[in-house]
Amino acid sequence: MTHARQTGFAYIAAVILLVVVAGVSLALLRMTGTQQSTVNQTLLGVRANLAARAGIEWMFYRLTHDGVLEGCPSGATLADFKPGTGFLVSVSCAARPFNEGEAPAGGSVKKYIYQVEAIACNGAGASCPDNASVARPEYVERRRIATVCMTSTGADCF
Repeated sequence: MTHARQTGFAYIAAVILLVVVAGVSLALLRMTGTQQSTVNQTLLGVRANLAARAGIEWMFYRLTHDGVLEGCPSGATLADFKPGTGFLVSVSCAARPFNEGEAPAGGSVKKYIYQVEAIACNGAGASCPDNASVARPEYVERRRIATVCMTSTGADCF
């Protein structure tokens, strides 16, 4: 009685190994795509945050240099930012006046609290927020709010 040699085990092992390697490769490929998307979204988010901050600083400059102390300058959409940054910035301002203490020459010390809000977005619309562009996967929007107190002479509050 002669025993026949069994063959073919190496082929099965090779096929299983190829399937495992293909599965690992597919998983790595998907992770790379996800990481790239995450990096892009993070970069766009940082750029939007900086554009919103620039909008806040633009309004603070207007408050301190335009001589508008009785109220806020009118809100604006800063379209000049779009070519350089890809972001449109909408800026608004609200002022609350109040009297505090007495000035050395008599009369009350008038103070103004300004709340400035800037919204930066990379939508295709004419202002931010852009509801029509929200569904786009690369759409990013950031909102920043800052508050400053100034006296009627234009100095900072203490």
